[in-house]
Amino acid sequence: MADDALRRGIRLVELKLSGLAATRRSYGVSFRDHEDVAWRPLSVIAGPSQTGKTSVVDFARYCLGSDQHPQHPEVLASVRAALLETELGGIPTTIERSATGPASKFASVWETTLHDLDSARQLRLPIEPTSDPTGLSQHLLAACGLDNIELPLAPKQTESDTHMLSIRDLFRVMWLPNERLDNKNLLFEHSNYIVGQKLRQTIDVMFDVHDAEGSDLAARLKTANDAAREAGRTAKALRALVQEEHPLGPLVLEADHAHAQREVAQLATEFSRLDSDRTSQESGITQLRQALTAAQDAARAAAVRVRNRESLVDRLAALRGQYADDKKKLTFLKEAEQLFDPLQVTVCPACLSTLENQPAVVDGNCTLCGHHTEPSDVGAAASTTDEGVAGNGSAPARSGASAVMHAELKATNRRLDELNDYWTRLVGDLTVLRAAQNEADRAVEEAAAALNHVVEVPAPYLAARDDLARRHADAQLRLQQVTAGLRLWDRVRQAEEQADRLLGHASRLRAERRDAAARPDRAAVIRRLSQRFGEVLSDIGYPKLRDPMLDDKLVPHVRGLPYTAASSGGLVLISIAWYLSVWEIAYEERARAPGLLIIDSPQKSLGHGAHHDDPDFADTRLVENFYSHARQWLGGPGDGAQLIVIDNSPPESVHNDVVVRYTRNPAVAPYGLIEDAID
Repeated sequence: MADDALRRGIRLVELKLSGLAATRRSYGVSFRDHEDVAWRPLSVIAGPSQTGKTSVVDFARYCLGSDQHPQHPEVLASVRAALLETELGGIPTTIERSATGPASKFASVWETTLHDLDSARQLRLPIEPTSDPTGLSQHLLAACGLDNIELPLAPKQTESDTHMLSIRDLFRVMWLPNERLDNKNLLFEHSNYIVGQKLRQTIDVMFDVHDAEGSDLAARLKTANDAAREAGRTAKALRALVQEEHPLGPLVLEADHAHAQREVAQLATEFSRLDSDRTSQESGITQLRQALTAAQDAARAAAVRVRNRESLVDRLAALRGQYADDKKKLTFLKEAEQLFDPLQVTVCPACLSTLENQPAVVDGNCTLCGHHTEPSDVGAAASTTDEGVAGNGSAPARSGASAVMHAELKATNRRLDELNDYWTRLVGDLTVLRAAQNEADRAVEEAAAALNHVVEVPAPYLAARDDLARRHADAQLRLQQVTAGLRLWDRVRQAEEQADRLLGHASRLRAERRDAAARPDRAAVIRRLSQRFGEVLSDIGYPKLRDPMLDDKLVPHVRGLPYTAASSGGLVLISIAWYLSVWEIAYEERARAPGLLIIDSPQKSLGHGAHHDDPDFADTRLVENFYSHARQWLGGPGDGAQLIVIDNSPPESVHNDVVVRYTRNPAVAPYGLIEDAID
């Protein structure tokens, strides 16, 4: 299971139905193994009809984004919310949706198990629309590698409207209900045309053989990038707003929160102690004096911090002025150099002809006028010559002194910018410190007033208690303010994590776009599915099996005829084999698939339930063979996939795979999914 493709998809671990608050009951089914550590590869839900077996799967699909939950009277009367523990791409994830009234519009999601919800952060994901890149549908599809996929409504047209693949489309691939086993509508041929088309498109997408034009990766990537940018802007705006309201940040707020909690608890303890010792008048006065002393110490400390910060700001202000003056001087020198270039002799003053060589001092004699110069003059002339023109008619080269001046101006600008930034932050901190000083001064005044009041009134106990009540109310107010700040910062953290998640989706789409050129051949995929379809029917023991195959539209054929020509028992086996083939091949080839298959009532029209006119399927070994094939595949190439079967009376061979067996007998538990609904 080290391969990430094997961990891809959805696995069911446990379903829990929370009862109403009045009863405090809970119901559910665990799909964990015997060691209660991991989920089972094969889980069988057994029991007679009308015991709630199908409702288990219906609630699981509801938690995964279905638009309705079971409406049975006993369910509505007993269930408040449905919680489903899953593994999404190998990550433990718990999903909760309200089950009272109409279907909920949001789902709560935790990346942890059912038993550790209090230690994990909760996400609120919308259910509708299913195309919302931040919604539950796309979140679940991302675990299968199927998120943000546009499907064309008219694939054969050059331009076509599209709609987003949703988790509800994927339900048609991983969920085979009882009524579809033998209704001759396996691929929704007789339903709305779009439904059947989307089923085929979903399978093509799973195997990466879908129409590239109809599923434009560039459009998907643009949608994902737009969503990520919007989430980033939202997170940035939210951070700016919260930064303005609570500039100290979450770490300081957490420390303040802990301090406020301790203060509230301490004051509550003082209340109890004061009430138990009402006759100790001196105790109340002493506490007030201690409170006054502590407030004065805090005020002095706050004043020292303000004074130190003001002194630092004043010193830095003077330094800023000095740097500003230096910048002005250097700027003036730079501009003077540009306005007043040094004199350059390029034309003979006598004949006005252009000089071929610049005048210079050679062996103490000037080459222009022939005048003999002293050594000191030679040095000056040499300096002047060094600053001359690099070539005839060209601009003068910058001297060493000019380069130093420019470097110094650049360094001065950098230091001045850094100093201005630091000075701005200090001024901002000074505002906070002054506010703290004012608060400390008010605390001193209040403590002094309380102490004076105790001295003046005849009942010191009452005054001390009034002061405790005031301080307790103030502490609770501070605790509420800090708690509100922490909630806001938590929202900022959630928004930033959401932006990071959407960026991750966009990154995966970019990688998918790079790999789009290497798509497998659709005909080859259909051949593998068709071959597996025949192998499954053979393993199950389909009577008189001949020429099993799937056509280009994935419609199954047996004995040279389409599946709709088969009897009721044959329809059931063909439907089961079709679903098993898609499930198995998708998992073996690391396709973008859920890895989960749910089958309801595989014994329908088989064995003892076969129609009297259909003797070929009145064989209980067909059911035994179905379970044998499933267990053998799950123990081999299907290691890591999951199959859930709803069966009224499963054979003894899968006794150890039964996760729950309902009885419909009030005297024998469990009676049904809602165990206490026996009336």
